[in-house]
Amino acid sequence: MIIHNMYPITRGKKKVFRFDYYSADNKKKFLQAPSKKILQEKIDKKFKDKGFVKTNSEQVKVSEAQSEFIDIKLANKRAAGKTQQSTIDDYNSFFYNHIFPYFKNKDIRTITKFDVAKFVNELQEKVHKYDDDSGKIIEKKDISSQTLIKIFNHFKNIISYQVDRFKIENNVCKEINYLTDVHIPEKEKEIIDLDVWTLEVMQEVIGNIDNPMIKLIFMILLETAARPSEIRALERENLLFLKSNSLKIDIVKAVKKGKKLGKTKTKKGKRKVDISPSLKDHIVDYLNTLPPLQDKLFLNTVGKYICIEALNKALINALKKMRPEYQKLPIDRKSYAFRHYRATYFAAKGRFKNALELAHYIGDLDINFVNKTYIAPFEQEEIKGEFKENIIWKN
Repeated sequence: MIIHNMYPITRGKKKVFRFDYYSADNKKKFLQAPSKKILQEKIDKKFKDKGFVKTNSEQVKVSEAQSEFIDIKLANKRAAGKTQQSTIDDYNSFFYNHIFPYFKNKDIRTITKFDVAKFVNELQEKVHKYDDDSGKIIEKKDISSQTLIKIFNHFKNIISYQVDRFKIENNVCKEINYLTDVHIPEKEKEIIDLDVWTLEVMQEVIGNIDNPMIKLIFMILLETAARPSEIRALERENLLFLKSNSLKIDIVKAVKKGKKLGKTKTKKGKRKVDISPSLKDHIVDYLNTLPPLQDKLFLNTVGKYICIEALNKALINALKKMRPEYQKLPIDRKSYAFRHYRATYFAAKGRFKNALELAHYIGDLDINFVNKTYIAPFEQEEIKGEFKENIIWKN
């Protein structure tokens, strides 16, 4: 049984018991009764539909719940390397753009399941309209269905943290399924036509990039299926072919937001990837243009890691030089498209026999995603012979 912080006061010559609380408009109010038993009944009746049982008279504002979740729980996870700063940035965006504008600084103890349902309904008004058959957006609004779910889950998590800290007893977001009417459309799978988008065509796109450093980054992206953040973080010591006859690059770090060096995206991110002899020669030629004591490979003119925006801008300009049918990549992911292209190419050409092997090579933890996205579309196709390729890069 919850023991509320009821306290006695004297009214005239009689002793009564009082219980303080804050209303939805954050005004301090109180309940009063001649005995603790009667006051307990009043409290139970007052808060029975609120989703929370009051444990003390201190209000917990929505903004305070957010701050404690971010500054304590996630800060600890961040320090332990269990969450990324970009994830925390997303949570802050969800809060300040959607949660706080709706709930303001309401006391979370007074939020009811009806308040939460109305909040979800308001979010649904902001969701894109989709075609039921193709899953494509037919009316663009503010957020996707997936983003709505992420916003709701973040709101649920910040309240759960207050439960964990004994500020409240129950989480109103867990009382019912508020997302029962949220529809996530099944998108048509985008299968790259490798007869149209051949490896040579992808090389042609890269050949149209003017900046030698950015061109080399895309050459490595295409051959290795690595993430742009991983290639931007490369240093001389990661070039294993400089130490031995092994034509490999060691992926160990990634450039994070703010151009700070950090860990790879997943625990499986650390790995060794293959490169062609031709690419090795281009990398060596590039190294010869760098100052001898510069360890980091891809820095801009002010000595910081080249930004992803610079890569994307160079790619957009390169595509404009292509023939009309090749001015839009088969996967609309800008510089990230080269990772998806190469993973698809590996699956289609039989470079890896199953999703587990491919997932390990590209540093992805989600075996099901890798199987569904890359392996499954080509399972019924007959692969002739062993995987062989001889990639040649023009000067």
